[in-house]
Parts: sequence; C-alpha cells; structure tokens
Amino acid sequence: MTLLSCQTLLRSNGETASYNESNIVTVLPTTSDPLPITDFTPLFPCELNDILGQTTNQEGTNEVIEFSDNEKNNVAVADPNLLSENKSLVLDLSQIKESDYRFPLAGAKVISPFGGKRKHHTGVDLKTCPNDTIVATFDGVVRMAKPYYGYGNVIVIRHNNGLETLYSHNSKNFVKPGDIVKAGQAIALTGRTGRATTAHLHYEIRINGQPFNPNLVFNLQERVLNDQCLVFTKKGHNFAIKSVESKSRLMAGEYSYLIPSRGTY
Repeated sequence: MTLLSCQTLLRSNGETASYNESNIVTVLPTTSDPLPITDFTPLFPCELNDILGQTTNQEGTNEVIEFSDNEKNNVAVADPNLLSENKSLVLDLSQIKESDYRFPLAGAKVISPFGGKRKHHTGVDLKTCPNDTIVATFDGVVRMAKPYYGYGNVIVIRHNNGLETLYSHNSKNFVKPGDIVKAGQAIALTGRTGRATTAHLHYEIRINGQPFNPNLVFNLQERVLNDQCLVFTKKGHNFAIKSVESKSRLMAGEYSYLIPSRGTY
C-alpha cells in the first residue's frame, strides 16, 4: 500500500485551540500558515502485515489478529499504538495512489452532513439504494463488526495510516474482527438497522476513537481524496486537526526527514 504517513513530535505550536461540540478543531488551509518546524518520521511503503504485526505460520496461512474485548465491542476506542510517544501525526493524502483507496459507496449522494442541524452528527449519511454494496476505504484490519445500539449493524476498520473508518445501519455484514481487508473489498450491504428511517450508509472517519469531518479526507461530491496534508495534534485527550497544502509545503525545506525504525506505526 503506497502511503506516506508521518509521525511527528511538534517542537512548537503557538496556536490556542478552542474546541467545538465534537471536541475537534478544524482549521482550513491558508497560504500564509505553514506547518510548524517539525521532525518527521515518515512511513515508507511497506506490506500491511508488517504494519499490523500479523504473522504467517509454517503452512503460509495468515493468523487472525486479536483485538481486546473492548476493541471488538465498542466504537470509540483509542488505538494503543497510535501516537504513544509523539504528539502529532501527518497524513499526506496526495501520496495515496488511486488504486489504494475507494469511496465507500459508489455513486452515493450525501443526505445528511457531518454535524447536521444539531451539530451532533458524527459522520455523513450516504444514500443510493437498499442492499447496495459497501466497500472498505483503505487496506486495514476489521476491529469491530456487530449490532451496536443506534448504529445497527456496524463495522469499524483500523487502517495503517492511523485512521479508522466506520460503516453502519448495514443490512448484512460480510466481515468479522481480525479480518484483513483491501481497499475496495465488499464488506457489507446498505440497510436501515439501528436508528435509521431509510436505507443508507452512515460513514465516519475517526482518529484515536474520535470522529472528525470526512470532508477533510474526501471531496464528497466528486468522491475522491482531497489533495492536502492533514496534521493531527494531541490536545489533552482530544485532537486538533489542521489541513494544509501538501506537496508545496513538504518540499519547501521546512522539515528534516529521518529514516524510520522498523515497525514504526
């Protein structure tokens, strides 16, 4: 999977963060607001199994990745391996090849945006028709797949770029916890299980268990990834999120690049 995601420890950050109702700060890119001077540890392209720590037995078959009961049974779960030492992670969306991602519901339109009228909608609602095929956004491992309160049948996938994606109200799930999935793989069918008045996909993107606006990752009208860099910075137990221009900023000589150690997440 060809990604360039980077873990980074911020040396300085003069911003004062004020959190919105979802405890996430969103700052739009500006040409006069560069990333702070930072040491990056970039993740170079590698096999998914190396990132996730999956092993292969003597017969050559993949062993199932085990999650804790808490990880398999709850939506909002922190990733124990994410930012355990550093305070920031940078994901350059422009470095993700077209073959390494898929929009979760081909041809879908947004019928309810992130936030919504009451500002409590933690994802976007996408609609085409009942029992339409839902696919995985990126390569990853299924962390959760079960009925879950108002979500109905829900699937949560943990990806090696630091994100998790959530797919809910499904009429049928095709995967189970520990399954390795590829971008574009069918994982479920749209439905109206849980708290839903019509068949649709409720889609979330999360960082360390916290949802943020999928518009930062996807152009939801064109159904393609945005060409930008996302900076996730720890603010106590929450995250501030900033989007900046990617290629011009990363090539501007403001950063020192370090060779990553094996297994860096």
